Amino acid sequence: MKSAYKIAAVLGAILGFAALLISVAAFAGRGGGGEGAGAANAQTIDVELGDLFIKPGAISASPNADVTLKIHNGGGSEHDLSLPNGTKTPRIQAGQTVLLHVGKVAESMTVFCTVPGHREAGMQAVLAVGGGDAMAGMNHAPGAMTSAQMDASYLAGVKAFPAATKGEGGLPLAPKIDNGVKVFDLTAAEIDWEVAPGEIKHGMAYNGMIPGPTIRVALGDKVRIVLHNNLKESTAMHFHGLTVPNSMDGVPGITQPLVLPGQTFSYDFTVRNSGTHMYHSHMNAASQVPAGLLGAFLVDGANEPTVAQDQLMVLNDGPLGYSINGKGFPATKPIVAKPGERIRVRYMNEGMQIHPMHLHGLTQTVIALDGNAVPAPYVEDTVMVAPGQRVDVLITASEPGIWAYHCHILTHAETEAGMYGMVTAFIVKA
Repeated sequence: MKSAYKIAAVLGAILGFAALLISVAAFAGRGGGGEGAGAANAQTIDVELGDLFIKPGAISASPNADVTLKIHNGGGSEHDLSLPNGTKTPRIQAGQTVLLHVGKVAESMTVFCTVPGHREAGMQAVLAVGGGDAMAGMNHAPGAMTSAQMDASYLAGVKAFPAATKGEGGLPLAPKIDNGVKVFDLTAAEIDWEVAPGEIKHGMAYNGMIPGPTIRVALGDKVRIVLHNNLKESTAMHFHGLTVPNSMDGVPGITQPLVLPGQTFSYDFTVRNSGTHMYHSHMNAASQVPAGLLGAFLVDGANEPTVAQDQLMVLNDGPLGYSINGKGFPATKPIVAKPGERIRVRYMNEGMQIHPMHLHGLTQTVIALDGNAVPAPYVEDTVMVAPGQRVDVLITASEPGIWAYHCHILTHAETEAGMYGMVTAFIVKA
């Protein structure tokens, strides 16, 4: 049996290598190099894929050259590279290098990574003959802008903050009362969502907002969450961090049937644990949750801290880009406080990547992890929030000024075009 496994593994490796050779040959046939493109006109260009960028951002091809891209994945996760006509590499593992034959470059084109969410996060570059004016204004990938363009773009973003956009997520949802039960209706549907000024993304939402409405109840409340599925695909709802009966856990095929398009499903339970929790889809979750099917579920307990403000900071990444409460800079909303006020911030990471949240000028005192009070609160200026994790912090507005507040994985917050994505500000008004 072991020998059979070894033979299968060897055959699999051979077939995989053969498939890669075939795909590279297919690239050559589709690249448009034309007959007679010989070695004298061949040009191989090095391209690096990272987390989450493409270098160079402006790829310069020689006139009449038969172009091949030598693509190295220097990041920690898998990527690929695609041409606009759909020709692309296989998924490239970390540390691997592959070739992509392009042929003669007749006009400027954008090349990009097709892994979900990666292009939106900045993994695209411009391929053109000679660079220069052909690259102007094409994108904001690394290397595509002059120093003057970088300065102007950066300052324009700062000046626009906080920019107005259509739609606001996380608004409180008032329940209906039915024989002592608090009833919350949530409708899942596809929407167009303005993440940043003029940047419209196709997403999924509860009650037309991303994040979905904030549900807030008290320990011991009887609740009913009624999910209406207006999507074109099945869905379900999981109450992340809450202690619920198994039949209310929201995993199709295990604890409940699929909620098909047009169907409704009710989740009934008594709230048994307090703290900061979440609700989100648990069907095709890698697509539905990053697309916006998520929200905050807050349960007040007996010993809540006294604060001037209770702020949500729902973090997400994927097809909507890097976002805070459904928006990317400069459309994110700042936290505004008076000197001496104490603010509670509830971080919730609904994305697929880690987001260390850094606050300039002020300290963050961690008071709860995943809805549970920590025995000894501790101070950090950068708070790590892993996917699925919730972290509650207290911030005292001790220093007047406008303080930058952002994810410290810097590709989630800034490019050479300026700040974007997971950036906001904490403003202490003197």
